[in-house]
Amino acid sequence: MEYAIDARISPKAIYPSTLKLGGQNPQGLDIRFTNYYMELGGAPFIAICGEFHYSRYPETDWEPELLKMKMSGINVIAMYIFWNHHEEMEGVFDWEGSRNLRKFTELCGRHGLYAILRIGPFCHGEVRNGGLPDWLFGRDFDVRSNDEGYLNYVRRLYTEIGRQAVGLMFQDGGPVIGIQLENEFNAAAALWELTAKQGDEYLSGGTGGAEHMRNLKQLAAAAGLIAPIYTSTGWGDAPVLEDEVLPLYGGYAYTPWSISPDNPKQKPTGEYVFTSYHDEKIVSSEFQPKYPKTKYPFACCEMGGGMQTWYLSRFIVEPESVLAMSMVKMAGGCNFLGYYMFHGGTNPVGLTGYLNESTTPRITYDFQAPIGEFGQIRESNHLLRPLHYFLQRFGGRLSPMATVLPEGAEAIQPEDTEPLRYALRTDGRSGFLFINNYQDHIEMKTHEHVRFSLNMNGGNLTFPHKTVLTIKSKSSMMLPFHFDLDGLNLRYATAQPVTSVEAAEAMTFFFAMPEGVDGEFAFDMEDLEHVAAEGGAVQRGEGGTAIVTVPHSGSAWIRVTREGKREIRLYVMSAKEAATLWVSEAAGKSHVLFSETPLTVSEKGLEFFANGASEFTFREYVFAEPKSQWASEEELYKVHLEEEGAFCKYRVKLPLLQIPFRMTKLHPHKVLLHINTAVLQDADDVIFSIDYTGNVGYAFSGGKLIHDHFHNGAPWELGLKRFGRQLRQGDIILETTPLRKGIMTVDADAAMAVERHFSGEQCAQFHQITAEPVRRILLTAESPEA
Repeated sequence: MEYAIDARISPKAIYPSTLKLGGQNPQGLDIRFTNYYMELGGAPFIAICGEFHYSRYPETDWEPELLKMKMSGINVIAMYIFWNHHEEMEGVFDWEGSRNLRKFTELCGRHGLYAILRIGPFCHGEVRNGGLPDWLFGRDFDVRSNDEGYLNYVRRLYTEIGRQAVGLMFQDGGPVIGIQLENEFNAAAALWELTAKQGDEYLSGGTGGAEHMRNLKQLAAAAGLIAPIYTSTGWGDAPVLEDEVLPLYGGYAYTPWSISPDNPKQKPTGEYVFTSYHDEKIVSSEFQPKYPKTKYPFACCEMGGGMQTWYLSRFIVEPESVLAMSMVKMAGGCNFLGYYMFHGGTNPVGLTGYLNESTTPRITYDFQAPIGEFGQIRESNHLLRPLHYFLQRFGGRLSPMATVLPEGAEAIQPEDTEPLRYALRTDGRSGFLFINNYQDHIEMKTHEHVRFSLNMNGGNLTFPHKTVLTIKSKSSMMLPFHFDLDGLNLRYATAQPVTSVEAAEAMTFFFAMPEGVDGEFAFDMEDLEHVAAEGGAVQRGEGGTAIVTVPHSGSAWIRVTREGKREIRLYVMSAKEAATLWVSEAAGKSHVLFSETPLTVSEKGLEFFANGASEFTFREYVFAEPKSQWASEEELYKVHLEEEGAFCKYRVKLPLLQIPFRMTKLHPHKVLLHINTAVLQDADDVIFSIDYTGNVGYAFSGGKLIHDHFHNGAPWELGLKRFGRQLRQGDIILETTPLRKGIMTVDADAAMAVERHFSGEQCAQFHQITAEPVRRILLTAESPEA
């Protein structure tokens, strides 16, 4: 079937924003805003923000985890500063260890990551009281209000944050480019955990409107928290300080707050239907601000990078949901991405008890995020990285392009599975076709024999010609048209551009084919140009084009030679291979690597995080001499180099490391694990994978709860390293409460206490438990002569 869209538009009007935001650092680098995107150093800059809560992660592991985020394509770290994590007892602030805001922010700057401080005072984040300390209640003022008593406490909090962050602001040469004020003001509250749970009593959602937000901004500035960007959440009935604050948005595929005993099933959300965030004519329940849509860039801080399970809502986050969310937001005109969460964490236990919200587990805040609670690289991470690399390399091309929707797109509802969902970002001649066939909580149909006809300024473009597209359920993709390749026009491609590497003799572009989609590339060729393909077929098309087709199951090299100009190379990857791609700029050098084993790149070299393997391989694209020979300083690790065309392939052999442990079944629902903690000296971590059936899983050591898990059908993962000191003699008790399917009745006529009786099926049982070591292997570069 052929799908048509009219893209005969003029380039989008781009002009300086009315936002009174921006600033310059001592090196002369400035931040500014147009009406459509952020500028850094005078050029469009797409912020790719990833939320990571330092107080929910061990201080000793911050650096490698930040490097993982950077390697994932994140360029801005967003972080909540939870008030009750720092001042649990009134007047006693704790900024040490995993609460060391200054050290964490400095690490961001050291590794070229910008930072946004979400300073509250109310944060939510599934934290007890939304982050407000228990002792703040029962006073003669209302929280989240303009009462002077409350503002005095906020002033004290901001002053403390300012002391920790002194010298770290962008204007001082530091990494902090943004300050978020409050969170979900007038839109959401949190459970008041100090009171009895029976009533589900909630805090105030906020009073005082825009005046309150202005008070917070003034208090922040007075405390030295001065940044080029001030933000606040814009959804709900949130007040927006016009021209003073950039409103931020988001969206989630999983909305556990919508689940109740009377409403146990979630409905599909509107997050996966294309819209235009700069079009006043489009009415959307998800985005209908009180200010003109064209006034500010559409920016996000809470795109669901996953979601935390709640007691009444047990789900497994589909990895495809995260990529599709990004695709739909970008297609609608979003030039500022923000994931919540990008990195999971573990709630600290406070002096007054558990610091989480009672709807969620006591300890874990894994969030099923792209990087897990124990540093696990998830499938959603593999899907997102190629997109993030594209934004880093080619985001300047996308940023000014307008959204164009096909006729009838506004009528599509989340429940509609029949229509093909697609949209454009374009300037009227070139651009990107976005396709989304993912919808949460519903199964989409597969679309076969698909072609597109784009009516653009300068003529019609129909593609593909030699093949047809198969759009599978859960897939989302971005396809370029009239894409410049170092002066050569790529008329269209059924593959996504990812990144490029420049050298004197050649310009290399990397493209990823979507799952199940054959690559088709149409080049506008001149007489003095020649195209060849290794792994693909070359045919001549109409109008002086050369068309190359590549089967989606493999990879291919396409080379275009031009008289008097440097060669153009395209490396075309399958979806499976693209999931192993890692791109980094470190120590002034570009690195393009392929590895199934997660890795980071820093000035030290390459650091791999090998899970249980006795060997692994990786490849590096070699685009300039001299070639580097990677080697390990550890004699136990052997590295072998093999030439493989344009790649250097390395095989790393490791000594076998097994993790012996003893499991004793005390009951079907309760087991004792014993592990010799000395093995933690040979591995960076040991992760238990626990297969069980139950309601809630608990892990204890020495009678203390160290971890927990709301059963959702996925294995419960438990990393040991951070609990090393707590593991009493290496013993861990695992226990689960029953998972029940049936009816609970209450005997109100009982002689004394109320008696409950359950009839139906119930199960509380541990099935299989495995332990896998995680080893960090550092490889450093040796010169070829070494």
